[in-house]
Amino acid sequence: MPTPPTEHDRPTPLPPADADLPSDDTVEAEQRAATTAEVVESATADNPGGVAMRIEELPAADGADVLRQLPSELSADVAEYLDPETAARILSEMDPTLAATVVTDMEVPEASLVLEYMDPDDRVDILEHVPKPRHDELVDEMAALEAAETRSLEQYPPDTAGGIMTTDVTALSEDLTVEQAITELRRMSEELEQMYYVYVVDKRGHLLGVLSMRDLILAKPHRKLGEIMIANVTALSATTDQEEVANLFDRHGYMAMPVVDGRNRLIGLITVDDVVDVIREEATEDVQRMFGAGAEERLTSSWRFSFKMRVWWLVVNLATAFMAGAMVGAFEETLSKLTLLAIYMPIVAGMGGNASAQAMAVTIRGLATGRVDRALLRHVLKRELAVGVMTGVVCGVITGCVALLWHHSQAGWQASAALGTVVGLALILNHTLACASGASIPFIMKKLGFDPAQSATIFATTITDVGGFFGLFMLAKAFMGWMVPGGGVTP
Repeated sequence: MPTPPTEHDRPTPLPPADADLPSDDTVEAEQRAATTAEVVESATADNPGGVAMRIEELPAADGADVLRQLPSELSADVAEYLDPETAARILSEMDPTLAATVVTDMEVPEASLVLEYMDPDDRVDILEHVPKPRHDELVDEMAALEAAETRSLEQYPPDTAGGIMTTDVTALSEDLTVEQAITELRRMSEELEQMYYVYVVDKRGHLLGVLSMRDLILAKPHRKLGEIMIANVTALSATTDQEEVANLFDRHGYMAMPVVDGRNRLIGLITVDDVVDVIREEATEDVQRMFGAGAEERLTSSWRFSFKMRVWWLVVNLATAFMAGAMVGAFEETLSKLTLLAIYMPIVAGMGGNASAQAMAVTIRGLATGRVDRALLRHVLKRELAVGVMTGVVCGVITGCVALLWHHSQAGWQASAALGTVVGLALILNHTLACASGASIPFIMKKLGFDPAQSATIFATTITDVGGFFGLFMLAKAFMGWMVPGGGVTP
């Protein structure tokens, strides 16, 4: 008689066909994260060379994660041990503020060599956060060409097309023949990592057109580039705001756009990866400004910088909070007779604040992407008024029913029904006010020359708090006769 199989003899059951198994990408990401964590844990101040050897085996983004988690001094020592080109790729993947800290702690000759290997726009982004004395030392130590590129880019504000462009742009003279151009492009391909487009310029560097690779390959070898180029190419002025640049890329789906100076001379190129950085940066700034934090503040900022960026808007917020408190004080007598109103004050104010924030988020996003302008203001206000009324009705009816069922045993059906009616109507009024003001405030701030997101929530909260309390207490006074017969809802 055969022996029955034991647990060890039984085959391991296979997972069902529809079981959720980790994808190859997930497994790879977990392995990379584990490797990064292992490198960080093994890093010691007396072995920066060993850490550098481990980092060189990792992708640049993972190497940046390692340096990001190390103390600044150790990161600088590791970066000095790295091959300069590898260090440049890794630092380019880091937040410019953090990368600047690493560069500042490095020896000047090593740091300048690493900066030389970076793309010009990445180099300038990092140097922007380096203290002025060290900045000048680093630029002076660079090779003449890279130093000149850096100084040229630094003359433009960082939030303009000139500030985010790279000078690595492929440009050929209009007088070159097709055969000469192909030879030149083969030579340039060894120096430039990417060639999004090939532009045609005259002898003084003025932008004339752009080449179609198909036309270039198919054209007869003796033809001049000026004869086969596509004229009237769309170009950006170096002074164009970076938000407008991002909107153009988004609207037209460009991979790259040329940048020209005031004389239409080709001076640089903006690529789609630069625009992604701009969108991320602008979104971060908008969110932080909405709540009164500084647009430049980061997790790595010092407490002094964060304090300076936040405190003044908090003082403004404190002043507006006193306005809401004064409104409650003006109805002190009403509140003393109807103490249950205190339960519903935060509900009315809080719901109004949430409704205002929703309307404001949509409006600010529309303004940021260029999809909303003053011509649409009337439509936006009509829509938000309708949304405010309808959401107010829904929330008001629910809250009114809760008030009726909650307090009828204490105050009677008539008084609790009156209380529910007052709270419900107050929610309708405050939701309507909240949606209208939430949509209007960004337009008003833009009209006054401020960033539409600049602490808009502070002003919106003031409106919804003051308006909500005023509506609640005025309605309570109007319904006083039904709410306090012989004591009413007062406990």
